[in-house]
Amino acid sequence: MTPRNLVLFDIDATLLDTQDAGVVAYEMAGVKVFGVAFSFTNVPLHGRLDSENYADAVRRHGLGVDHAEHVEAFQAAYATSLEKVAEDRGGFKACRGIVPLLEVLMERGEIQIGLLTGNWEHTGRFKIRAAGLDDSIFQCNAFADHGQHRDDLVPVARDRFESMHGTPPARVIVIGDTPRDVQCARAGHAESVAVATGVFDTDALRETGADVVVEDLSPTDSLLQFLSR
Repeated sequence: MTPRNLVLFDIDATLLDTQDAGVVAYEMAGVKVFGVAFSFTNVPLHGRLDSENYADAVRRHGLGVDHAEHVEAFQAAYATSLEKVAEDRGGFKACRGIVPLLEVLMERGEIQIGLLTGNWEHTGRFKIRAAGLDDSIFQCNAFADHGQHRDDLVPVARDRFESMHGTPPARVIVIGDTPRDVQCARAGHAESVAVATGVFDTDALRETGADVVVEDLSPTDSLLQFLSR
């Protein structure tokens, strides 16, 4: 069966809880590459791309360098740092409800699942594996590597779906925990499920105009009904 709908999952605080391991790894990588521990105090990171956070940190810390010239070194240091944080913490924890929801979605031939995330691909996939999830089931994806802003990513995932299946998806649904997930869905003419497993509660997420707002992803049956219609 050719899938009809494309369901895209954010990673952090949607699939899994890293307890800000990415921020810790940013700080460690800043020391390794620039000799400066990046500080993100009062900086709204949630829902942004890794590439945006990195470039912003280089600018705010007045390092006097072109961030683009050092991005590969930073990505490598960030990956090593993230692996160390995950090892120290015994891995990451999958968010409530995500395992049974993914199991059901994998059985539904009319649904293709993928990722739409602010993570760079290498470290985003690592986070998924460190939470005991199988990253290979997400085959239609858009990462921070694929755009300058989160709003760029829905079209990337939609084009990949069409390349895989020869036809565009009937519906695209973005599942995420921040207002930026809802915004990027709207910008990409997609629908949205906002889940309050991150720093934003259901009231704040309802204000975004998300199509569905839930406390977590445990109501499998009702979510499946929405995602498969």
